[in-house]
Amino acid sequence: MKFLLSLFTLLITISSCKSSTDVVENSKNMQETLSGTYYITQLEGTNVISNKLVITFDETSNNVNGTAGCNSFFGSYSTENNTITFGDIAASKRLCPKDIMTIEKQFLKSLSLINSFSIDTNVISFLQNDKILISGTRIAPIKKKSITNDTYKTAVKYQASTRGSFDFILIAKQKMSISEDQSLQNIKNYTIDTTEWEELKRLIDAADLEGLSELIPPSHNHQHDGAAHATLSLQIGDLEYMTPTFDHGNPPKAIEALVNKVLSIKENTIKQ
Repeated sequence: MKFLLSLFTLLITISSCKSSTDVVENSKNMQETLSGTYYITQLEGTNVISNKLVITFDETSNNVNGTAGCNSFFGSYSTENNTITFGDIAASKRLCPKDIMTIEKQFLKSLSLINSFSIDTNVISFLQNDKILISGTRIAPIKKKSITNDTYKTAVKYQASTRGSFDFILIAKQKMSISEDQSLQNIKNYTIDTTEWEELKRLIDAADLEGLSELIPPSHNHQHDGAAHATLSLQIGDLEYMTPTFDHGNPPKAIEALVNKVLSIKENTIKQ
């Protein structure tokens, strides 16, 4: 009898240790896989795929950014096991139709309420206590077209910012918009040379869209104010593909030619 009791106690102890280990490992895996881009599918039970909400986490800098449907947003976050806390989230100030702005306002409010997350393969859920507020997936919605042509909206956006500066560049077809105003209230518009656009478009066509969110920055000086925080995003039709944050002046090799071309077009155009 004593032998059976001892064996039973041993089995419980082993099972308990294994469960604890599994919890730790699962929490660790969730933290390791949070970094990347997620396409939001549900907002408090409502299907919002058509609103094109996107959120990108950069675990190297603990920065978060994305698009809330109308405006882009950015901020910081911190995690511990499966808990998450968002820092102050700032957003641009563009106005869109009322229905889009309503979803955007609800989405940004929900981010401020979230306190935990869970990941199951490619699906992520953000929760307030036990209630799921936001759900998303790593897999981008199916594109209506697989080519980037001038009639199907194609654009490239580059942003670089420090505590005291902000640089915004948006190039679509033969037009360029730039701003040094973080609220994007003051924007200057230019017409770029046809040849410049064609060269830029060739680089866009050659880009690995699905791989942009997985690029690894070659340096991380932006984490301690040694360089401006920079991101590059490509809009292809209704979808936007964004890189993690990298050092301005030292982009990942895969997008180096594209970034340099964007900066070159800006420099050459404003000199004219």
